[in-house]
Formats: sequence, structure tokens, C-alpha cells
Amino acid sequence: MNPTQNQLVLAELVRRHGQWVPMPELAAASGAYAVHSRISDLRAAGLEIEVKVVGVRPRHSFYRLVSAVQEHLPL
Repeated sequence: MNPTQNQLVLAELVRRHGQWVPMPELAAASGAYAVHSRISDLRAAGLEIEVKVVGVRPRHSFYRLVSAVQEHLPL
């Protein structure tokens, strides 16, 4: 079974735990165009993920995983 977009976004955030990850890199790693929706799903599953927005036009979004992943999450 192929991993879900949520699982792929989470895997990239875990791999770079504590680092700010640009949204386009999360999109490339997961194939998800709506990264903000995948982040929302992960937050709803109990993960603490911060967002940082830089600039006005263009705006650049960065995400980082704050809480550690303890067990497999039902995504």
C-alpha cells in the first residue's frame, strides 16, 4: 500500500525535525498541492506543527514539527 500524502508530509517533517521546511519542499516530497490541508490533518491527529510566513507578496510559508512522534498515527 502506498503512503498517504499525510504520511509523506509527516515523514519529511520528522526527517528534518526542528528545522523550518519550506512549503514547496513539503509539496515536492508528498505530491500534495494543498500542504496546509495536510498540516491541518496532522494537527488534528495531535501533532504540534508551527508555521512561519515570510514576506507579503510573494508570501513564503515554512513549517516545522515541534512535538515528537511517539507511535504510528492513524492517518
